[in-house]
Amino acid sequence: MCDTMVTSVAIVGVGKMGLWFCNYFSKKNNFSVSLYDKRNINLDLKKYPYNITVCKSLETCVREADIVIVCVPIRITIAVVNKCIPIMKKGASIVEITSLKTDLFDSLLKIPDHLVPLSIHPMFGPGAKRLRDTKILIIPVRNKRKEQRLVKSLFNEAKTIVIKSPKYHDALMAVILGMVYYVNLLLGVTLSNENITFLKKFSGPTFNLQALLFESVLTDNSSLISSLLADNKELLKYLKKFNEESTKLFSMLTKNKVELEKRINKIKKNYTNKRNIASSYEKMYSILTELNRK
Repeated sequence: MCDTMVTSVAIVGVGKMGLWFCNYFSKKNNFSVSLYDKRNINLDLKKYPYNITVCKSLETCVREADIVIVCVPIRITIAVVNKCIPIMKKGASIVEITSLKTDLFDSLLKIPDHLVPLSIHPMFGPGAKRLRDTKILIIPVRNKRKEQRLVKSLFNEAKTIVIKSPKYHDALMAVILGMVYYVNLLLGVTLSNENITFLKKFSGPTFNLQALLFESVLTDNSSLISSLLADNKELLKYLKKFNEESTKLFSMLTKNKVELEKRINKIKKNYTNKRNIASSYEKMYSILTELNRK
């Protein structure tokens, strides 16, 4: 597909991210946007430009679109992609945006040659305001240069990064998303009966930032969180180590405080050897200063 030919976008699945894409593309010059969701779409079209159409069927939504973006839960993405394929026009591109890639990638490779498959991972949520502050990961399916060029033409302000394989992508996400969600879910459930707003009145920057993070995680779709934790095979080794280390630390703090301090010093030494943690401390205060201005 020639980049200059893209004028129509179909969005299948109009949840939070689907609405983000709707808002983004409806503001681009000369773009028409069609929406479809098997659920009712509660959209006040008066708040959006005139070039948005809410469709009553999947076929009506995707058949004339240059780009079809599938924004549904990870576990049903391929099923929806396969429903779109037979009714899409020749030369159109079908885009999946899932946070995990390994299990669905073989299906992307089987997409007919008359269509252009794109596998991307927007590293931001529906709260993103400025595309220039974001990253979009690209996992090449057939033609790395062509796919990267198309993604860049659609999201020209975002930083695009090519990831070499779906397995490598999921290994990265095990740490970047899986571990972060796991830790913050546990923190959230542990503190669920506490008055967080009250505690913030007395807290310093560490608690404020941590509370901001685990509260933000809890706003995400439960299906997404479940998939990130249960469907990423690369995550298990990290969770196993995390739980083992948690058990050791708990044992030390209840039985041997001398060993606990030694363990903390060892953790700090090993980590400091790999990066400058002092700069992270400075950045924490910079972030809080910026947040307090708003």
